[in-house]
Amino acid sequence: MIESEYLAGLVNNNRVLAYFYLESMNKSNWYQRFTVNGQEINSVAWNLAHMAWAQNYLILVATGNNSVNIKWFDLFKIGSPPAPLELYPNQQDIMTAFESIHQLALHQINQMKEEEFDEPNLINLKFKNGSSKRLAIHHHLRHEGSHIGHLALLAKMHGVKTI
Repeated sequence: MIESEYLAGLVNNNRVLAYFYLESMNKSNWYQRFTVNGQEINSVAWNLAHMAWAQNYLILVATGNNSVNIKWFDLFKIGSPPAPLELYPNQQDIMTAFESIHQLALHQINQMKEEEFDEPNLINLKFKNGSSKRLAIHHHLRHEGSHIGHLALLAKMHGVKTI
């Protein structure tokens, strides 16, 4: 198996776990925020919109200088302040972005040549062990995995049995 197929497979398999939790939750709860120890926890909708933004940034932009222009992305980028719920996109728009960016990311990874993985990523993201496009994809996997864990916790907070 070549590296592009392997990495695309990991990215896709990660997303399958996100769907496992999403399918167990009632969509009417997607915008609900919980407060824990005085801290407001991001909602399902926020996590999905942020994951779409992050996959766009960490894969499409970082490895190919491509980007999907979605007007509401700035509400969910890293470091953005919590947006009022009335500014959130609807569920269909979130899922359309979540799914279409994922397909574009898989395609982009699958089209990469072996030597491209060693090239510097295009967003100047630096890690202790380098700044390659490969490491940007690795970081995406870690990042998305952490938000999938957040979805798992939200499912439990909504009373869903996950195991």
